[in-house]
Order: sequence, then C-alpha cells, then structure tokens
Amino acid sequence: MIASLLTIVVIGLLTAGSAVLYLLPVLIGVARRVPDIGALAAVNVLLGWTLAGWVAALAMALRSARPAAPPVQIVQNFPPAVPPAPPAPPAPLPGGGRAGPPPRPGVPPPLALPPRPPGPASASQAGYQ
Repeated sequence: MIASLLTIVVIGLLTAGSAVLYLLPVLIGVARRVPDIGALAAVNVLLGWTLAGWVAALAMALRSARPAAPPVQIVQNFPPAVPPAPPAPPAPLPGGGRAGPPPRPGVPPPLALPPRPPGPASASQAGYQ
C-alpha cells in the first residue's frame, strides 16, 4: 500500500518537473515580460519537443527586450462652456406666418416661394382625386 502511494507521488513529481522543464522558456519569458510572449509560447509548445525548438524558444525568452516607448498622455483643454443666448421670438409676418431665424453672415438666405394662389387643383393633383 505504501509502496504504491510512494510510486504515485514519485510519478506525479516527475511529471510536474518535466512539465516545468518543458515550459521553462515560457516561464522565463513571463518573468522577463518579453513583448511577444504569444509567439514564444507557440514555438515552445509546438516545437519544444525537438531540442532545436526548445533552444529557439529559450533564446527568444532570453534575448534583450527592446525598451518600451514611453506612454503618451493626450490632454485636450476645452474652452469654458458659455451658455448660448436664448433665441429671440420670431416676429409675425404680414401674411400670418412666422419668420425663421435671423440670417447668419456669409450664408445665403433660403429660397422662399410665394404662397400658392387659391383656385382649382393643379393638373398633377387632378388625377388623385
């Protein structure tokens, strides 16, 4: 009973030790904060069973990392909020309509059509009645 338990523990420790040794390049890369850790892990997991793949992954983990660029902080200063002046009420027009907003400088006024004279329906509306 004790011999079988001891065998299980020894096999478990050997398996865990082998896994740590196999993934040693990834563990080193994580500890050193290698920039492209995904590529390192892919090479180690997929090609680590060959000695050349494991050595390549170890070389990727131990290479000198290029210094990271300093973080850039963008500050945008907005002008202070000034509440807009309330619009003036439109003046009544002679025909009973209402005037639109005052014209803005540099913008041509909108096209204003004269009112339609009262009378029979036009030819285009005659077919719809």
